Amino acid sequence: MFFKCIEVGDVLTNCYVFGEKEVVIIDPGDDATKIESVIVENNLVPSAILLTHGHFDHILGCHYLKQRFKIPIWAHEDERVVLMTPNYNLSYMVGNETIINCDGYFRDGDILEFGSFKLKVIHTPGHTPGSSCFLYENSILFSGDTLFKDSFGRGDLPLGDERQIFESIKNKLLILPGDVKVYPGHGIPTTIAQELKNF
Repeated sequence: MFFKCIEVGDVLTNCYVFGEKEVVIIDPGDDATKIESVIVENNLVPSAILLTHGHFDHILGCHYLKQRFKIPIWAHEDERVVLMTPNYNLSYMVGNETIINCDGYFRDGDILEFGSFKLKVIHTPGHTPGSSCFLYENSILFSGDTLFKDSFGRGDLPLGDERQIFESIKNKLLILPGDVKVYPGHGIPTTIAQELKNF
């Protein structure tokens, strides 16, 4: 598998390029040409942009990459209002009001197929209503801003709910096998076993 974490933007968001020859781009938060370079230099074929949620630091590279590679943008159906509202996606705070009109929306439990690999959608509301994680073969979890190493995402931003994010982590993520490697939206990787110790 091809796996690359690219740190982008002023708040150091982890954008992931993942797949085989055919790849997905997860959370292109900024620095779109930096992401583009990784794809071109490795002769990869991007299939889609997948968003764990709609905050500005995860979406600012979307429009450029969508046009550059002619690929769709996908997010959870409950994230529409965040993606369409600069006051909710917080892009207004950085002077770059951004609206993302997705090409498709997924739901909890959906299996997204790209070439020879699949990602399972795990809806984990709390950080935002449509916050979601992507699970690859019970071995890799892209957790967005839901779960971090020794921490979890904020619930005090617009449309957030701290009680809900705690429940999402407890009931949907910590039930996964302990050796699942967790790749978060910010910071360094962890494992489900490590995070079980914190809850």
